[in-house]
Amino acid sequence: MLVNSFDTKYAKTAAKYESLDITFTKILNSNKKFRRIFTSVIEDKSLNSLSDSTLRSDITGQVINTILTHDSNSKHFLYYMGDVFKKDKMNNRIKQFRQHGVEVINSPKNISYKEVLKILDKVLKYILKKNYTYVFTDPKMSKKTAYLLERNNNKNNISKYVNIFKKNINSPFELNLEKDFFSQDYHQDIFFYVYSNISKKILAQGGGYQYKKNKKKIEGFGFSCNVDYIAELI
Repeated sequence: MLVNSFDTKYAKTAAKYESLDITFTKILNSNKKFRRIFTSVIEDKSLNSLSDSTLRSDITGQVINTILTHDSNSKHFLYYMGDVFKKDKMNNRIKQFRQHGVEVINSPKNISYKEVLKILDKVLKYILKKNYTYVFTDPKMSKKTAYLLERNNNKNNISKYVNIFKKNINSPFELNLEKDFFSQDYHQDIFFYVYSNISKKILAQGGGYQYKKNKKKIEGFGFSCNVDYIAELI
């Protein structure tokens, strides 16, 4: 039996989600390098209630573990569509979210970063045309004086990422000086998110990461789109 906070899409809303799935796969399938990875939520039948379980709040970790298990040395160009489950900050209930995402693994950082952003911007432009803004921040920032995204400083790595964005993406962007804003623990170097100029909701987020386990190491860039919030705008 489904918990009542888990969503069942109906009628026009379901058609929106189907349209977004089709658009996303169409754009990714046009790039022959990318392959789809399937994700799943594991059900532990020994649990007495949903509150005893740990539901997936992010798909990137699942993708990383899959790569470490099967092939940690090769380059990987992956995309996925799946559901995540997060607690609502207002009522502490678990809520279901639809997520689309891309991960580029073991490719040079500047190249994978550029490729990830181009795909994300193509998806957003196709669906929303405009009315969205990128925001870049430093996930390791401890205080404003150590913040690396100064407009006049071109010597650090994060400024290089911003310059890559400006050269390849024709969309508005901003810099965020808030400490640890929206960043997942695994992001290093740079973290970005995209918000709607209409609703101010976060439409997508992503960044670079490194992961080591049992002498295996992978590096990647990726993004995830919040399909629920995008569907509200179309």
